[in-house]
Order: sequence, then structure tokens, then C-alpha cells
Amino acid sequence: MPENKKPTIVIFLAILGLAIIWGSSFILVKKSLAHYSALQVGALRICSASLFFIPIFLKRFKYIEKKYTLSFLSAGLTGNLIPAILFAIAGQHLSSALSGMLNAFTPLFTLIIGILFFAQPFLWKQMTGILVGLIGCLGLLFAGQGFNIDFNVHALWVVLATLLYGINMHIVKTKLSGLHPLTSTAGIFMTIGPLALGLLYSTGFFEIPLDNEHLWAFISAMALGLFGSAIGMLAFNQIIKWTSAIIASSVTYMIPIVALGWGFMDGEAIYFSQIIFMFVLLAGIYLVNKSKA
Repeated sequence: MPENKKPTIVIFLAILGLAIIWGSSFILVKKSLAHYSALQVGALRICSASLFFIPIFLKRFKYIEKKYTLSFLSAGLTGNLIPAILFAIAGQHLSSALSGMLNAFTPLFTLIIGILFFAQPFLWKQMTGILVGLIGCLGLLFAGQGFNIDFNVHALWVVLATLLYGINMHIVKTKLSGLHPLTSTAGIFMTIGPLALGLLYSTGFFEIPLDNEHLWAFISAMALGLFGSAIGMLAFNQIIKWTSAIIASSVTYMIPIVALGWGFMDGEAIYFSQIIFMFVLLAGIYLVNKSKA
């Protein structure tokens, strides 16, 4: 039995809360892009999260050895900075709902990359889930109104981001598993924070006035980092500590639904075919997770 086991209702509410936080990230990206560029939104998101982790980093600095620096950098780039920019680029051309639905492809990429490059054991019964998931992902890429084909090339930015998320999972697992999650997460953000700050400076962000016109876009981008990247990461690690990685990953099923709800309330065009393929993708993830149990 996991340490610090909590009542089922507490675990459920924690997973639900995390799904709301991460599922809301896509609409926050959209609102941030109203007055900032994709590069500025992605960099500001990371800067916000890095500020949150400064006191944690200072407290845990004594546990960090220099040998982890390169791993912090690679994990930070693949799991945070580059995906944050890619999602912002995609948000200029995609609905937040579609971005949220495609984000569900992350667990499948994690599995595929693990099998191909990290000697992760492959179970043939996982193949059905992988194939179903791929069908769902391809369906989302090509689904248009009334099941017409309507390929949006910008959706590939999200697919690339989920690929990087999958790589990041294995970097953290193989290179940083010896550190406490708080220590490794703080180290990651302290490593990429200066890079994000440099990107912000290079875009002329600090010359933009923080007036009423830009205020809500600024708050949305800061909330992305504070909640989506910082608090969300801590909550996910805590849920794993209470339960297991498989149970914590159940948040994957809720995130697209939350994103879909925000998109609907914001008046985005959402096609019935997209909803169908979203559930096909989630079914694939379920089959893969079931095969691990």
C-alpha cells in the first residue's frame, strides 16, 4: 500500500482539480495570444513557473549535484520550454478545444518512445491500444465538419509537443529518478528560467506597456505558468505519491473534456467528428493502460 494513502474521495478530487488546471491551459494560451506573440506567451509561462520554484530551489539546492545540470536542461527543454512555445504557436491557428484533445496523445508517445529507445518491455496486447490511439489522433488531425476531411497542418505543432512530452517522461525517469520530485522540478525550472527570460527580452516584451489592453493577456500567461506548469506539476507528483503513476495518469481522460468545455463556452467551432475521434483516442489510452495492470 502506498505511503500516505488518502481516502478515495480525496484522490478523486485531486485528480479532478488537476484535470481542471491542465484542461484550462489551452484556453489560457488562447487568451494570452490576444496581445502577445507565441514566443512571448511560451517564455512568460516558463518565467512565471520559475519564479514560483525559486524558494523551493533555494531550500533544496544542497541536494543538487552538478552532474544533473545537463539532465535538468534536456528535461526542461523537452517537457516545458519548447512545448510551451509549440502550444502557443498552434494556438494561433487551432481552437483551444482541438489542442486539448490532441494533447491526449502524450501517453501513447511515451509508450512508443519507451519501447523504441529506452528498452521498455513491449506487450503485444498493448498493440491494440496503440493502433486505436493512432486512429483517434489521425482522425483529430483530419476531422472536419460533417466528417469531411479538413487537415490543419498547424495541428502538427501539438503532435510535436506531445512527442517531446513523451521523450521528457523518459529523461526524468532515467536521469532524475534519484532526486526528490520537488528537487528535480525546481532544478529544471531554475535551469530553463534564464533561457525563457532571455527569450522574453529578445522579443521586446519589456517594452510593451502593461495597460488595461494587455492586462488580461498578461494575467492569463502568468496563470499558465503558475497553475499549469508549477502547481499542476506538484499536484501530479503528489497524486503519484498517494497512489501510482497509472492512477495519476487517469487525469489524461479528463483534460480533453475540460478543454472541450472551455472551447464550447468560448464559442469555438467544435465538430461532432472531433468529439468522436477524441473518445477513440482516449479508448486507445485506456486499452494501453489496461494492458499494464
